[in-house]
Amino acid sequence: METQKSPALTGQIRKDLSSSIINQGKSLGKLDSMLKRFAAGERHHRFSAEQVGCHVLPSTISDLQKKHGIYFDRKRVKVPNRFDSETSISLYWLEGKNLQRAKVYCGLDHG
Repeated sequence: METQKSPALTGQIRKDLSSSIINQGKSLGKLDSMLKRFAAGERHHRFSAEQVGCHVLPSTISDLQKKHGIYFDRKRVKVPNRFDSETSISLYWLEGKNLQRAKVYCGLDHG
C-alpha cells in the first residue's frame, strides 16, 4: 500500500529545511541567496542581479513569490545601454509585511 505525502506537509518540511540551511550558514542556492539579499533591503533589476549570479531575475522573482507567498514591489526604471540610449526594465524590492516575512525566513529578524 502506497502512502501519499500531503503537499502542505511536504512544503512545510521543505521550508523548515531551507530555513535551517540559511540559519546555519551553509551554502545557499540561488533562490535563498537572492531572497536573503532582498530581505537585507537590496533592490535589483536584471543587470544588477546578473552581477550577483542571478541570470534570470524575472523568473527568480516569480519562483520566490510562489515559494514563499510574498509579493515583490516593482517599478519601471531606465538604465543606460550600449547604444547611447536607455532601456526600460523592472526594479524589484520588498516592503512592509513581505519584507518582514522574508527577514523571518532568512533569520534576519532579531526581535
